[in-house]
Amino acid sequence: MMILKKNKYLALFITFIILASCSTTSKNLEINSPEPETRDSKDFKEIMDYQSYSLYDLETIQRIIEIDILDEKQLRDAKLLKNNYQKILSKKKYSLELKLDQQYSKEIIELIYKLNLPVKILWSEKKQSSLPENLLTDKINGFCSSIYDDAIDSINKAINEKSNSILVIYSKEYEFIIKDLKSNNSNFMTVEYDSTNFQEFSAKVFGINFSEKRFKKISNLNPNQNLNFIPRSRSDLNQVIILLRPQEYKSMIPALRYHGDNHFEYFNFISSLENITNPLQLLDYEDSWTPISRYVTRKIQKDELTALEKFLELGALHEWLIVEFLKQAGVQSANINGVTGSIIFQPNSCSKRIIPLQKISSDLFSS
Repeated sequence: MMILKKNKYLALFITFIILASCSTTSKNLEINSPEPETRDSKDFKEIMDYQSYSLYDLETIQRIIEIDILDEKQLRDAKLLKNNYQKILSKKKYSLELKLDQQYSKEIIELIYKLNLPVKILWSEKKQSSLPENLLTDKINGFCSSIYDDAIDSINKAINEKSNSILVIYSKEYEFIIKDLKSNNSNFMTVEYDSTNFQEFSAKVFGINFSEKRFKKISNLNPNQNLNFIPRSRSDLNQVIILLRPQEYKSMIPALRYHGDNHFEYFNFISSLENITNPLQLLDYEDSWTPISRYVTRKIQKDELTALEKFLELGALHEWLIVEFLKQAGVQSANINGVTGSIIFQPNSCSKRIIPLQKISSDLFSS
């Protein structure tokens, strides 16, 4: 579970609520989070995350507007944010109808409590599930596309900024995604990862084995001559897209970088984040591009994330809740710094998610 350090004290209370709801699953559940007694130290960017709501947030927004340090766009964004928070906080009661055996009930209750809004959950035996079984591969109600599709869109945008030759390395389970990769370059190659040895596979893919064999042939022509040999990777590639099972990235990326050095750009699919439980594990992906939100990297830099287990799924649930409640509050538009990406909300259309590609480096861990 994705854990924010400052929310640890909530765990006991949330557990009590969940146990109570489980013991009376046929009854409706009302969640009224108490207004914090002390002022939260959220800054403007954190308020734009739409993670929780407080009257203190409105005071912060108003103070930022009044000190007159914002440019025209920032001022417009601040006024929109203020208007949205006023609408959200003025609504007396929110409601959410859930299927009685909703598989994400526990997570939804936890997330609702952290929102600090008055919410009534209506349990229904007849209601169709509002959420898909898989929150990453399937489109969630209210959104234009799935998280997987949005990640592919980000990769497509990046690879089409340059006319480079591309190699796609994929596992069988992710072969279906290849058809969605749209490159303007005709030099588009694919190779399936069907090995258990990442080093051997990487050497073969980059032509290192061929380079070594060629050197041996040259050496055999004159065995008495000492030749210096530095194996060279293939020169017909510029970018490598990696579509693998979550557990395979940890070994594949270092192996590719070892044999390919810095001659290539590496793009990881979002499946690379599905097995991440600790922010430091991201360093296994150093110097590769990964679809990860600025919300997550900002929290990592500020040392406010202690764990990342299932953070994509929890982020998807949180963003679904936000969209549902923004509609109920009568919000007309919102730009949200979401956990999975930037969310553009419009009440009469689907919400669009934009996932930035960020280059993983040790700078992620220094503010």
